[in-house]
Amino acid sequence: MPELPVTADPVPATPIGDLHEWQLHIQCGRCWRHVVLPLSSLAESLGGQTRVAEVIRRLHCSGFRGRERCRGTPKRVALVKVAPYGKSMQKVREIMVVDRLRHS
Repeated sequence: MPELPVTADPVPATPIGDLHEWQLHIQCGRCWRHVVLPLSSLAESLGGQTRVAEVIRRLHCSGFRGRERCRGTPKRVALVKVAPYGKSMQKVREIMVVDRLRHS
């Protein structure tokens, strides 16, 4: 399968193996914990052919609420393309995938 063109935005059906420079920025809707997951490491553990939508469907918080696991679902998920900038990373593009915080 050909890689994603540089100018193309990923879609829910995009395999995570094609998104080496992208991260998921996730905010739990229950405990508000914020987590950053590099898609390259998820591709190693879940397989590069796993689709973005499937990864997001599987997400549950692993933080704690009191003595028990939170297990909340994400209220906000963004796909963020990053590039090395010195010793840190710089956001190049951000695509909001799930945003349940907006009021209609």
